Amino acid sequence: MAEQYRTNGSAAYNIYTTQESTARPLEHPKRLPDAPARKKPKEKLKLAVSPFTALGGAVAIIMLLLVVFSYVRMYEEQSKISAMQEARAALTQEQERLTATYEQSLDLRQVEQRARQLGMREALPSQIREIEIAAGDTTQIFDAPEERNIFEQVFDAFRSVFRDAVEYFS
Repeated sequence: MAEQYRTNGSAAYNIYTTQESTARPLEHPKRLPDAPARKKPKEKLKLAVSPFTALGGAVAIIMLLLVVFSYVRMYEEQSKISAMQEARAALTQEQERLTATYEQSLDLRQVEQRARQLGMREALPSQIREIEIAAGDTTQIFDAPEERNIFEQVFDAFRSVFRDAVEYFS
């Protein structure tokens, strides 16, 4: 009988020679009842903004506004420049027209005749004096621009941008 319990020298049962099975039939577990649904606590959305982030955002917005207003100012100045160039071209044409009219109306015979009528006469050679000025005797004086520190320049830039923005929107 010892042989019926051993297979090839192992401690396992010999399933071919055993008549009775000690295994219980497979039972299917009954379905467990559904657990009551738990309410999930509402998660509160908490925004944490560091002061450096807020400061960086404010600086970025200010810089963006500075760029926009400087482009607006540059556009306005370019418009003024183009209007001045058109006016200059018109004035140059007017000057050329007037110069041509003047030169046409100038007659040396009439000028000499009028001068004689007024009692004028030509200068004698002894009355003519010539003066020659060498180029080294002349000087040119330029004023150097007033130097300001960086804080004054930044303050003036912000003030002019703010003034331009107020002027633009009013």
